[in-house]
Amino acid sequence: AYFQPATNTYGPVDRLQALYAEALAHPKVIGLAIGTRPDCVPPPVLELLSELSRQTFVSVEYGMQTIHAKSLEWMNRGHTHREMIDATERSRQLGFEIGAHIILGLPGETRDDMLATAREAARLNLDAVKLHNLYVVEQTPLADRVRAGEVKMIDRNGYVQSVVDTLEVLPPHTVIQRLGGEAPGKY
Repeated sequence: AYFQPATNTYGPVDRLQALYAEALAHPKVIGLAIGTRPDCVPPPVLELLSELSRQTFVSVEYGMQTIHAKSLEWMNRGHTHREMIDATERSRQLGFEIGAHIILGLPGETRDDMLATAREAARLNLDAVKLHNLYVVEQTPLADRVRAGEVKMIDRNGYVQSVVDTLEVLPPHTVIQRLGGEAPGKY
């Protein structure tokens, strides 16, 4: 069961436990993939995830996005890269897979900036990585800024080169779970 949109470790632990248990009770569910923010895994939540990982497969996907403060601030993430490091360190040895989402092509990030994020993902020794291009959803402030020419999106060739650069830096054992993303067509 994939708990992906939003922050799926935010809430009272007993509520989270009930949600995860409900998903695991389904006969076709063999594990949990839980997307969250690196600043939303207090010790009681990590204890719950560790307990669950002793019973079933658990993967925790942190929204790393980038290591650069300017980009995290631009996206209004509300956390720094330090929280990603902390979450990863506290998650290590708890029995579940640790993954990260990384966005390539953030406005203002250079090739060197994206390579620095890739090197940091390699240093963190993540089990899995999902790469995403930045995409624009209609009726958002970002869509307005792109239309006005205030934000320039990475082109296809630039994105492909960024993916290749990232793959060359990540360790061979890191599972690449996604190479891009897009909003549904109507958006």
